[in-house]
Amino acid sequence: MNNKPLFPWKLALFPLLEFIFFIAALWASPMYLSLLFILIAGVLLSFSIHIFFHECVHFKDEYSTSTHILYSLLLGLPFDGYRVHHFNHHTHSNSLKDFSTTWYLVNNEKKAYSACRYTFGWLRQLSIAVHEAEPFDKDMDNVKQIKSRIGPQKIAIIGFYFVLALISLKAFLLYFTLTYLGWAFSALHNYGQHPPDGTNTICTYANKTYNCIFFNNGLHWEHHQKPGLSWDQLSLENNSSRIKYPHLVNPCMEILMDKT
Repeated sequence: MNNKPLFPWKLALFPLLEFIFFIAALWASPMYLSLLFILIAGVLLSFSIHIFFHECVHFKDEYSTSTHILYSLLLGLPFDGYRVHHFNHHTHSNSLKDFSTTWYLVNNEKKAYSACRYTFGWLRQLSIAVHEAEPFDKDMDNVKQIKSRIGPQKIAIIGFYFVLALISLKAFLLYFTLTYLGWAFSALHNYGQHPPDGTNTICTYANKTYNCIFFNNGLHWEHHQKPGLSWDQLSLENNSSRIKYPHLVNPCMEILMDKT
């Protein structure tokens, strides 16, 4: 993996906004405002995952311990767990060995997850991957070193939950809600990038305005073809598979179209 020459400071806008809306949810009153702000924070977490933390994973093999802890608290899950999960995804690209696959087996037959089941069942899918005998890609470099960093990151998250519980039950519940919603939206985003349409299609959303605002996040087919490139080095390819709507929205639009 090639380290990029510059740290992606521009992309840090998304975790910063996520943090701001989480704090706003803590202080907001009445409760419906807290729920609205935590919903927005959840959407921002999903973009943090797919834009900022995604770039960080490809940018550098290892950060300082304090940075790993900070990233893990912003994610609500261990940062290096996400690292392994994402490299596994690149290796297996929505096949059944992919931890984030949009398929599952029934009587040795490949079946597609529905968008709803895939989105809200992300925690179950994650727990299955974690409890596999060897859930990591054995060909990945520095596997043992990366695995050794996940434990302290888990402890930091558990400790943070404990501190929040001491401070406020509301803070504890809002942080859990933020984590669950953020990763649910992230799963929905991934479903739009890798819809189970009968093939292992990788989809690009080509809209120039969207990709300007969201740092080429729509160029997912291109990223899979050249994962060593940073976000600002990607460009739209003529032969990429295309979808009509942004990855986070496209699965919902397909559900609506199926019902009409």
